[in-house]
Amino acid sequence: MSTAVHPTTEVAGPFPAHTVKQVSKLVVPFLGLLGAVQGSCPNIASTGLVGASRSLHMAGSTQALAASVQTLAIAATVISTGLLADRLGRRNVLMVALIVGAIGNLAVVAAPSPVFYMLGMAITGIGLGAVYCAAFGYMDAVVPKERMAGAMGVFTAVLMAGTVVLTFIGGNLASAHWRMAFLLIPAVCMVCLVVTPVLLPRVDRITGNKLDLPGQGFLMAGVILVLYSASQFAHSLTSPKTLVPLVLGALLLGTFFVWESRYEGHFYPVGLFRSPVFLAALCAGFIYTFGTAVAFLQVTNLWQYVNGLATAKVAVWQLPLLVAGIVAGLVTGRLMTKGLTSRTAILVGGIVSAAGFVLLATAHGSTSLVGFLPGLVLTGAGVIIAAVPFGSLILAEAPARYLGPVSSSRTTFGQFFYTIGFSISAVVIDRLTAGGVVHRMEHAGVPANQLSTGLDAVNVYASKGTAPTTSAGKAALKDAVVSYGHAFSTMFFIAGGLTLVVGIVAFVLLSGSEGSSHFDADAESADVATAS
Repeated sequence: MSTAVHPTTEVAGPFPAHTVKQVSKLVVPFLGLLGAVQGSCPNIASTGLVGASRSLHMAGSTQALAASVQTLAIAATVISTGLLADRLGRRNVLMVALIVGAIGNLAVVAAPSPVFYMLGMAITGIGLGAVYCAAFGYMDAVVPKERMAGAMGVFTAVLMAGTVVLTFIGGNLASAHWRMAFLLIPAVCMVCLVVTPVLLPRVDRITGNKLDLPGQGFLMAGVILVLYSASQFAHSLTSPKTLVPLVLGALLLGTFFVWESRYEGHFYPVGLFRSPVFLAALCAGFIYTFGTAVAFLQVTNLWQYVNGLATAKVAVWQLPLLVAGIVAGLVTGRLMTKGLTSRTAILVGGIVSAAGFVLLATAHGSTSLVGFLPGLVLTGAGVIIAAVPFGSLILAEAPARYLGPVSSSRTTFGQFFYTIGFSISAVVIDRLTAGGVVHRMEHAGVPANQLSTGLDAVNVYASKGTAPTTSAGKAALKDAVVSYGHAFSTMFFIAGGLTLVVGIVAFVLLSGSEGSSHFDADAESADVATAS
């Protein structure tokens, strides 16, 4: 049960690179499982948040912040932990990260107040973000480049399947008590901690880079502020809570790009953003993460608000989307190994995703799973078809010296696109629904002084599930169902158009560019590696 592996990066220096010659065939699935540990944890936290907010007496604003702390911590720190994985040894950092992730979850279990709950979530995000970046970066060391696409398909499929299973188990634990849900990830982390040194080989450390603390600081602060601002879009697009962090975050990210482009000791090669291969990889990432956010979250909301499905039934209706993605990941990886190009895969992913979004848009009024099934299958397959080249192109274009930061940035970009997808779709559907309700109420002759009463009744139903008792509230809710369906359709047509256009852009970017790195690695100084 082993497979030949290409030598790791050649380096110039007094220390020869350690060459990994053979690894177990279980390595890639295990790396996918590690990715699932990180992927499932925010889902479990979302499931347990309702119980936690009641138990810890969280106010509405506190609950919103608590829901986003883990993902903010992941996005802000994962590139820096990728740098640490290069310097300290990928396996060493992975094992420490598993321990940190477990400690963070246990802190949440014991949290006596919202502050300690959020502290535990932040620790969890830092630890599990590092787990994911170390696992993904390992792919470069344990898979030959000519077999990367197939391995990436397996990695993605196992990640999705593992995320589904762990989320399901965590959800059932949360139904018993919210604190029990946060015991699952520590248990899985400890099992992975035992398996890691047995299954994963040592790989070379890259020790020639500087820490570049100013650059890391600009990036962390900028990412946190921009993502926090995006999380506020659904509340208001013009309030200071939205605009101030957005402007400050954008300024800090701009400062990061200027600093990294001029400072010789930079830790991230921003010149990659001139590479058509890297930009095409980001297009693939957009289709994958933006598409997943819009499809998964908004379809779930539609089923709950319009169809009135219970949580357990929603989970069953989600299965076609998830299963289609798992199958698509395996098939796409195999086809790419046999010659399917990344540019074709991304274009196909964009087309299939767009078709799925259109079918879901037209099926919004269906009362059975059968009506949604074609759209769910196509959307679930399409976004994962794009996910396979997203990972393989990032690794192909990552300069050897900056493997950790560049491979880890996949998570940061993914988190950004996911947050934008969730926030923008929520804003569009919310605004169009409210506008539709007002229009229908005005058309029905409802007095202007009763419009706000009707909208308030709709908002209470959406947030708490409490049905209105007044005639105005009942009429507004009836109008809201119709308006919500139309708003849902509009957003899904928009999402379909975006995924199609982005897929075409990636296809054009990779015209004549695929198969070789376009980043000027020769301009960088030679790597120095030692065995970890």
